Amino acid sequence: FRETQYKPDRLHYIGFEKYPLSCGDLARVHSRWPSLAKLSEEFRISYSDHSRGCHRLHLDNEILLDLHFGDTLSQLANLPSHRLIDAWYLDGFAPRLNPEMWQPQLFHEIANRSKSGATLTSYSVAGNVRRNLQAAEFVVEKRPGHARKRNMLFASQKGVQGSTSKAASSHPTSAGKSIGYTAHNAYSRSALIIGAGLAGCSMAHSLSRRNWQIKLVDQASQAASGASGNAQLALRCRLFQSESELAQFYLQSFLYAQRQLHQFTKHSNLNFHNCGVLQLVGAMNKRKDLDSRRLQQLYDKQVMQVLDIKAASKLANSQLTEAAYYFPLGGWVDGSLLCNLYLEHPNIELITDQNITSLKQDDNQWQLLDKDGQEIARAPIVVIANGYKASGFEQTSQLPLQSITGQSTIIDTTAQSLSLATVVCGIRTVFPAKDNQHNLSASYRRGIVDGTIKAEDDRQNLEGAQACFEGDYLSRAIQSAQISVRCNAKDNYPVVGKVPNVAVVQDHFLSRTRFRETKKIHNGHYFSGLYISAAHGSTGLATCPLSSEYLASMINHEMSPFSHELMNTLDPMRFVLREMKKKR
Repeated sequence: FRETQYKPDRLHYIGFEKYPLSCGDLARVHSRWPSLAKLSEEFRISYSDHSRGCHRLHLDNEILLDLHFGDTLSQLANLPSHRLIDAWYLDGFAPRLNPEMWQPQLFHEIANRSKSGATLTSYSVAGNVRRNLQAAEFVVEKRPGHARKRNMLFASQKGVQGSTSKAASSHPTSAGKSIGYTAHNAYSRSALIIGAGLAGCSMAHSLSRRNWQIKLVDQASQAASGASGNAQLALRCRLFQSESELAQFYLQSFLYAQRQLHQFTKHSNLNFHNCGVLQLVGAMNKRKDLDSRRLQQLYDKQVMQVLDIKAASKLANSQLTEAAYYFPLGGWVDGSLLCNLYLEHPNIELITDQNITSLKQDDNQWQLLDKDGQEIARAPIVVIANGYKASGFEQTSQLPLQSITGQSTIIDTTAQSLSLATVVCGIRTVFPAKDNQHNLSASYRRGIVDGTIKAEDDRQNLEGAQACFEGDYLSRAIQSAQISVRCNAKDNYPVVGKVPNVAVVQDHFLSRTRFRETKKIHNGHYFSGLYISAAHGSTGLATCPLSSEYLASMINHEMSPFSHELMNTLDPMRFVLREMKKKR
């Protein structure tokens, strides 16, 4: 691709593999081509050889790589059925050796994701492969093969783009996967983003690298003025005890953020401190303790390890009071530096000191208006990413977003605490020393408080932090404190997707006699060109980057890194449907 003279701006390569090669095996394979050593090393640094799901990798700005680990058929069937694929290559061994993959359904799923005229090649020319492709409305022919292969198979899809083959349209997995995707003309590749925290800045980064022109608007005088600007933010994976779309979301978000932070550390002045994170077993204050055995079955040891007190204390270089879950890929980063690094792309303009009070759509352009109705900026695309204020617009007013106020406390180090080697998450989170001080995070109050530093919150932070360690470990010398407001949703999961037009949805569905018809959601039930990324809560460092990639893929008309089920799970439409169901 890199050596091709006439080519698109970028290659989006999507691969499916049930048994991924290990990093060591890849290195041995790649060693046969010394000329590719630099590219191979770049790839292996980002490559994860573990964990089911979609791993999104960026090989510079030219190549976007989505690696789906797991059963090929189920992984493909879970993807949204948007007709975006130009070319397919099938390499799953002979059908008689791998019958589980070469099912008729595979070809229907391929057809339902192919552009009109899409091509397909394979070394398999078996009769049932040709017949299954023809049944999925591909034109099939044999062509001379390469090397020791006498023949190869070539196929192209017939029909009009946007049509669906009979086989695909009748298949149950084809229903309801096209929600939220709208193509945008190349001449209108400009977008406005409201909010310059992690959600907004990572969104600007993802769109700008796709050659979109971005105006990022914030009411503060600088980026990362809120919770995203904390000097120490912890990166860890939110744990689940069973396989689910949400478990996949938090896992893949964590891994994507970790890859991104390592790339930034390598190529910029940002320093991701990959010191690991120890989450004490009682840290989450759940009604029911996490089951260590189930966690070990669900998470690869490169992601999470269960450690007893002795092993955890050795890693922390400090005596802990509990066993812990260890995230070797975790660590901490300066949130303000990260947000500002996101904004270094020349396509991004930061507009500060602007309080947007309303949004208005006029002739396919969204206007950002101040309290006097004066226009601040306009563009065909708007992404709302201003945290707990995201529900402050008429279009988003019915989203159940909640504000959570937290106070962090900064204390001096002691001779003992200076040696703390990892982030420790207990009743409070304690970060390794920075400038001879520790950050203790954070108190928790629902709603927005008056902004006054509270001595009681400092006391609770000290008490909760000290409870993580044996003895008189931490200093009581408080140097400063900081108040931040985070945003959560009513169900405690992020809100990411197109903004639903509640009035249109209610008018369409409340007259229906059967609520199951609400499954027939389509683009007309959303505001055109209006998106949201909010409610990332305390896990925003992990979830914002991949959520931004997902929205950028949606806006830029690319294949999504999320399954259609996960898209629906994060979609703000979920709250609208739940409320309507209650009223039936």
